[in-house]
Amino acid sequence: MPADEAVESARHGDNQRRMVQMEERIGRVEDAVGKLAADVHAMKGNLDANTSFSREAAEGIEAIKQQLGQLAQLDIPSLKDIAEYMNSMRGGVRVLGWLERPARWVIAIAGAVGALYGIFKLKG
Repeated sequence: MPADEAVESARHGDNQRRMVQMEERIGRVEDAVGKLAADVHAMKGNLDANTSFSREAAEGIEAIKQQLGQLAQLDIPSLKDIAEYMNSMRGGVRVLGWLERPARWVIAIAGAVGALYGIFKLKG
């Protein structure tokens, strides 16, 4: 029986080593599951944020559609008239720009004449 006890003792040692290895593996698996649970929790948070952002975007698009619907109610002929008036005003400003160049000289000459008149008026 001593041979059986030696074999049994060897098996027991082998079983103990395997048990330690299994416990280490179980510990690593538990760590991996913990990390996986944290990742899943983070993904749920990201999904919730994405869902709320999508809702806000959909609400914004709906608001834009409503604004565009209100724009469709504008009086287009009146807008055309306003654009026409703006174009004619632009032409008027251009003409005033042309008149500005000689007006500068006229004002300068009038100022010089007024100064000379004032000087000679004081002497006389």
